[in-house]
Amino acid sequence: MSHPNEAIVRELYAAFAGADMPTIDRLLADDVTWHAPGTAQHAGVRRGKAELFESMGRLAELTAGTLRSEVVDVLANERRAVVLQVTRGEREGRSPLHDREVIVYELRDGRIVEVREHPGDLHAMDAFFA
Repeated sequence: MSHPNEAIVRELYAAFAGADMPTIDRLLADDVTWHAPGTAQHAGVRRGKAELFESMGRLAELTAGTLRSEVVDVLANERRAVVLQVTRGEREGRSPLHDREVIVYELRDGRIVEVREHPGDLHAMDAFFA
């Protein structure tokens, strides 16, 4: 039997894959904070849904909608869910992105309040999104 926080995070991934914005909106806290390391245009801290959704829209445009995350495994407890994933994407004039990442989600009251990305190859991620 999976932990409820695992189910929430898996539902988020399914919503991202299906571009289900109402579900994404429901699962993220209004004041969600999303941390992406590195120096490329996707890097930095996004505070609140408006900033996060704007950033995600730019990533979708840059990759012509090819950016995808495949869940390998989810580990969850009362406060967090950790996702092991493979991130793939394509961009004109760049080598395809294929990165094994760890994403740490902090949850409160059934909603995601903070996210920290940990790319497997930060240099490749920066080069892809430069």
